[in-house]
This record gives sequence, structure tokens and C-alpha cells, in this order.
Amino acid sequence: MIWPRRRELQPLDRLEQGVLDDTTPLASLLRHVLVIGGQASSQPLQTWALNELKGYGGLPETTVPDYRRIKAPIQADSHSPFWQRQGETISALHLPDFTHGKITEDIGIYFGVGQLENMVSRTPHGQPVRLSLHGAAELRTLMSATEKYRSRGIVIDDLYWAVSPIALHDIVDQIRTRLTQFVAELRSTMPTGVDRPTPEQVHRAVQSINIITGDNSPVTLTAPVAYAEAGGTAGVTAAAEPGRWWRRRH
Repeated sequence: MIWPRRRELQPLDRLEQGVLDDTTPLASLLRHVLVIGGQASSQPLQTWALNELKGYGGLPETTVPDYRRIKAPIQADSHSPFWQRQGETISALHLPDFTHGKITEDIGIYFGVGQLENMVSRTPHGQPVRLSLHGAAELRTLMSATEKYRSRGIVIDDLYWAVSPIALHDIVDQIRTRLTQFVAELRSTMPTGVDRPTPEQVHRAVQSINIITGDNSPVTLTAPVAYAEAGGTAGVTAAAEPGRWWRRRH
């Protein structure tokens, strides 16, 4: 007896299986999205998936999606000849004047999904994830040298945001939910028995992901999406490298 040949699972099949299984690493799901985007020549879909995989470091702050923007208290570790303090919450106004309005409790999370999942899983229960402030080494040196701290022998050892692992888990969950929406939208437009979506179907489904950037403007995914039929081309504008907001003091 000749058994019928089993149909090979397509990237969409694997993605659909994965989004319904919370144990599937998010990085694995996003790699399937990269393949789907490549097959449909959807550069915006590939760009989003790649940014989520590799992180948003090196991109302008306004390109960070809104679900990656959170609030976290600023904390300091310090010591003097008489005491040592860990995790003391301070105001952004305690930082040097030139940081005011630039360093706040509102932060963007730039790490790739693999790092985010590791942070959540490896952080001890009840402890925050410590993310160093921009230019933390320079800032703590400047603060320790001011009369306010120097006269009392206080040294600032570290400056960081104390991020709740729950906030990072929510980012991961938001990405997984958007992938689920993407799969559901694709399946709703694909005829029964078809295992690979057309570029137009991918184009429409991408817009269901609904990404809004940090300045409340739509990212490329929710604007008209660049895609091409096989043999064609599609592209997106390259992002500029952000500059430093602080200057070294000599």
C-alpha cells in the first residue's frame, strides 16, 4: 500500500503553530515572519521582524514602537564613609542640569526579543531589571564631584532605571499578539487548501499588526506597504544614526 505523501509545513503553518504555543521562543516565530516577508517581497514586514529580532539600537528614538515605551523609576547606588545605599529612588531633577528633559522615567526598550525573554526569565522574583542610564559612568562622576555630595563624602556608584520584569513581559506578549493577528488576518483571506499567501494577502495582513511609533505617528507597516511580485523590487528608506545628546566635559 502506498501512503499519501504528507504535505510539507510552510513557514505560515509553523508560525500559526508557534503563536498558539506560549513555550515557542518569540525569536523562532519572527524568523518565520522573515521568510514569509521574503517570499512576498514585503520589505516593511521583514524590517519590522528584523528589528524585533536584533533590537532597535542605533535607530532614531522615534522609530521605537509604542508598545516598547514604558515608565520606570530612576534609582541610584551610593556610599559614604558611614553607610551604603542600594536602589534608592531619585528624581530626574537630581541629575545634572544638562540632562533635564532628556533623561526621564519614560524610556524605550531597544533590546531584541531574545534578550528580553532572557531578562524576564533570569531576573529573581521581586527584583527589577537594572538598565543603566545613558552616560551613567560620566553622570555619576560629575554628581560625586559636586559640592552637594563631595562635602559629605558621598560617592555615586551607579545610576539606572529599575524596570519591572512584568513591563518587559508585556512587550513580549504584545509582539506575540500582533503575530497572532497577522496569522488570523492571512488565514481569513486565503482560500481553503492554499498553503502559501500571495504578496497582496501579506500586504493586507501586515496592516493588521498596527504599529505606532514613539511620536504617535504610524510606522511603515500601517502606511501603504511596499511589496513586489516575484521578480520585482521593493524598498524602504534607511534610518539615520542617532547622535549623542551629552557632551564630555574636560
